[in-house]
Amino acid sequence: MENMRTTSQKSSEELKTRTPKRQRGHERVIILLDAAARVFARKGYDAATMTEIAAEAHSSIGSLYQFFPTKPLLAEALHIERLERLKAGLREVAESSAGLSAADCGEAIFDALGVFMEKYPELSVLAGRRDIPKERKARSRVELKELIADVLRQAEPSISDDVVLMSGLVLELLRIVVVVAAEPDAVEDRRVAGELRLMLRKRLEEAAAKG
Repeated sequence: MENMRTTSQKSSEELKTRTPKRQRGHERVIILLDAAARVFARKGYDAATMTEIAAEAHSSIGSLYQFFPTKPLLAEALHIERLERLKAGLREVAESSAGLSAADCGEAIFDALGVFMEKYPELSVLAGRRDIPKERKARSRVELKELIADVLRQAEPSISDDVVLMSGLVLELLRIVVVVAAEPDAVEDRRVAGELRLMLRKRLEEAAAKG
């Protein structure tokens, strides 16, 4: 019995010791990711260095490499985290868009993206990377398209016959807007994105009228 109590006490003590360590590790990862986001947004992906990111996080380079051995792994972790936030935002749009017209649902998506890009400007840099894993990219595309479809399914009148097509068009336009956001001097590109957005609104109005 004494051995059992001793073993139980040791297990409890080890659990108490591991939990704060895991919490500290989680907090350190958040600090490192946020630092990377600032450096990527400020300097771009190719120009950013791990040394600069460590300095931005007030961390040693060894600590950064402990969690993220390479810059592509760090960028991918940050990209996934930001995409999860974007997907959460689209879920909120789906919840709040019930009863809107299809065109207004489309506008709600782009308004949400605009707010998101202001808060997380590094997304455009991350989306422009050449080393994004193909499988993850394809999976994210499917997930985003389905979330956009969920928003459009709330439209009244319904555009159920065109939801798949329209969600694909919206996703492509979102992609263009994100890419353009990485080029602050691309005035003409921003004008093109604006024109495409107007064309999409007209197309969504047509789909609603047909339904």
